[in-house]
Amino acid sequence: MSRVLLCPRSPTIKGRTLHSMMKRTLPISLILALVLGLALALTPRTDAAASPPSQDQSHTSSGCGVENKPGNDQGTITSAGEERTYRVNIPRDYDFTAPLPLILGFHGRGSDGAEFQNYTGLPALPAITVFPDGIAEDGKRAWQGAPYASGADDVRFVADLLDSIESEYCIDLDRVYATGKSNGGGMVSVLACQLRDRFSAFATVAGAYYPQSFAGCDYSDPTPMLAIHGTGDATMHYEGGERQGEIYPAVRTWLEPWTEAAGCTGSKDRKVGKKGEKVVRTQWQNCQDGADVELYSVADGGHVWPGETMYSGGGYVTEHFSATETIWAFFENHPRIDE
Repeated sequence: MSRVLLCPRSPTIKGRTLHSMMKRTLPISLILALVLGLALALTPRTDAAASPPSQDQSHTSSGCGVENKPGNDQGTITSAGEERTYRVNIPRDYDFTAPLPLILGFHGRGSDGAEFQNYTGLPALPAITVFPDGIAEDGKRAWQGAPYASGADDVRFVADLLDSIESEYCIDLDRVYATGKSNGGGMVSVLACQLRDRFSAFATVAGAYYPQSFAGCDYSDPTPMLAIHGTGDATMHYEGGERQGEIYPAVRTWLEPWTEAAGCTGSKDRKVGKKGEKVVRTQWQNCQDGADVELYSVADGGHVWPGETMYSGGGYVTEHFSATETIWAFFENHPRIDE
């Protein structure tokens, strides 16, 4: 056990003090350096270098610290000279200093953001959810990526909308997602091709994959992608078909370039339905950089949002499989991974 001496003596080595040894054999500059080094070694470290680095690696938006109240509101922004509308939902327990995930949800043709949020139930998730409105063409709102689109630059609108939302609300920029149904699913395809760097993962339901939704697509980056589609969808057939004068691919064919981009090797099927529901989950294997690709095939499912809270389209609707819960689980497991 060590003790403190009021008058410490120099240590000895075989009868000689260390002081006398240094005095006889070492230059004064080296003696001073040794003494200073010993003093520094014995001094408790209280500087920043002694503290462990922060474990918070998330990227937060500039809206963190901007006070906003929870609620469901309509908003407007100007994009490409046009006034565009959307709905935004802020959770009841929103803390403007704590970043939340952001989910953009895109309605189908002839619908709008308000209707889409209602039948999906997405606003109940622990995230900020935003539901943009497409521009009407022939009296029906629609999105870029379809033969009936209005011609508006919806990709620019989404980029402008993200800029606005991220500057106004506290967003975790590593957890920004897009989902949509039918023509909205086609818009998700467009965004995955043209605005990939602003999102972490994508999910589609009963997607309308017209050639315009993936024309010239850059598949160079591994991208987490989830698709949910009913095998009995009479509007956008599971095995592909022709509609609006366009040939569109089968769901699996549409997913193939994303599996190749992620370097996935083969796939495995597993039944995940409950209470007699026939739902098969297909997971591609060994995808790079966490860019999983998955497909949920709902037996006899119609052109609907499975587990809907209200009418979402024609055909058979499953009661014990929720598209919203499935999409949220996929999003939670796929934050952005920076290289």
